[in-house]
Amino acid sequence: MTRRRRRGTAVAALVALLAAGGAGPAVAGTEPSASASPSPSGAVSADPALMQEAQEALAEQDATVEAAEITDAMRAGATLDLRADDATFPLDPEDATTTLEQKQEEKEDTVVTLTSDLLFEFGEAALTPEAKAAVADLAADVPQDATVRVDGYTDSIGTDATNLTLSKERAKAVADVLGAERSDLTLKVRGHGEADPVAENEVAGEDNPAGRALNRRVEVTYPTA
Repeated sequence: MTRRRRRGTAVAALVALLAAGGAGPAVAGTEPSASASPSPSGAVSADPALMQEAQEALAEQDATVEAAEITDAMRAGATLDLRADDATFPLDPEDATTTLEQKQEEKEDTVVTLTSDLLFEFGEAALTPEAKAAVADLAADVPQDATVRVDGYTDSIGTDATNLTLSKERAKAVADVLGAERSDLTLKVRGHGEADPVAENEVAGEDNPAGRALNRRVEVTYPTA
């Protein structure tokens, strides 16, 4: 047996022994191997020479890992650049994990919450073509001649003035599509900026991206049919 193959066997034996807690019961109907000897309790223990060789092999592997040189190219390949345009999700009807809207029906009003990250590009107020089609479909659910409130909200990133403007522009973009689909509707548009969050923008003083994503939204409210 070659030294490399024997070392591989030794390492395997050491791993098996450690997994068994240092010893294991003999299997009925089998003979003990030449590399193991029975203990007084009936358990099988590993060959000391094989154990020693396994420990040396593991030490050699550890030394190889410690001596490995990490280059700049290797570091670059192990990291990802975080870009603002990666903060939005594509609106894909076939993807069941991306939910555009959540509907809550109450006795008098129905509130449809639209996820801004699926409607708009980062920091923008223009609906994507896919989002326009989705909002147009929403118009079919609104009762005839209804008064519809369209309210826009942002997270806490940015100034109050910027967020207020962005939230109103996004709400107006949604209202424009609803109005184009349904001329019978009366639309009331408001922007609230970062007011009335539905989740924490920060947790224990640390940024909470998941909470901020929930706060970036447009709510469409109309009478429950």
